[in-house]
Amino acid sequence: MSPKLEIEKNEDNVLPSIQKLHSLTHQELAMLYHRYINTVQALCKRVVRIGNLGDGGWELCEDIEFRPKHPCLVYSFGINNDFSFDDMMADRFKCDVYSFDPSMKETLEGPRGPRQWFYRSGLSERTETFQNEWQVSTLKDLQEKHGHAKVKIDILKIDVEKFEWLALTQIYESGGLKNIRQLLIELHMGMRGVEAEKLEYIQGLGILKHLYDNGFRIVYSHRNIWCKFLSKLQHIDEVGCHELTFVYIP
Repeated sequence: MSPKLEIEKNEDNVLPSIQKLHSLTHQELAMLYHRYINTVQALCKRVVRIGNLGDGGWELCEDIEFRPKHPCLVYSFGINNDFSFDDMMADRFKCDVYSFDPSMKETLEGPRGPRQWFYRSGLSERTETFQNEWQVSTLKDLQEKHGHAKVKIDILKIDVEKFEWLALTQIYESGGLKNIRQLLIELHMGMRGVEAEKLEYIQGLGILKHLYDNGFRIVYSHRNIWCKFLSKLQHIDEVGCHELTFVYIP
């Protein structure tokens, strides 16, 4: 049985309409969000860790239908001076890897190796420069800048401290989701140690619904305990940060 046939039978994977989300209580939204992102939606038989075992490493699906094959392309946002994931993607899969982080002001831009490049840019909903001189761009603008406008991204890794929601909205609205094979992302909901507001849950669930409706299925989910908080809505300990791996299933 294919992953697609498997997931269609699981009602927990189906999110309600945006209109329905607005009718739910804050507590119902919190329970729905955490249940959804902690549910694996498709089976990946071989989930592998790429990069460091601690911070800096990420899980991807290495099943034959999802495994990056040379020539392949990786866009990696949020480096924090740790290139272990990026370098292993280049070495193991022979991918071209483009790394981005606006905070690494002392790191030279340009080639880092035969298949690795670094640029001081972040990811967001528009291309602009902040007051602190950090530059951010849309995924579409960066693809055009680096000559990848018509190239599929085999692995898109996003760890950009809440800017992921803005970036995902722009990627969806620009039609960019169809050009991504695997999405590795840390989702941040609420502030560290504080429950998210009702509207934030609605917006986040809406974006997750767009991902699902466009063929993206969760194959790996990890709770980041550094974002732990006591949920007054659910009366349990919860976390506001989750590292997720999605695969695209046509």
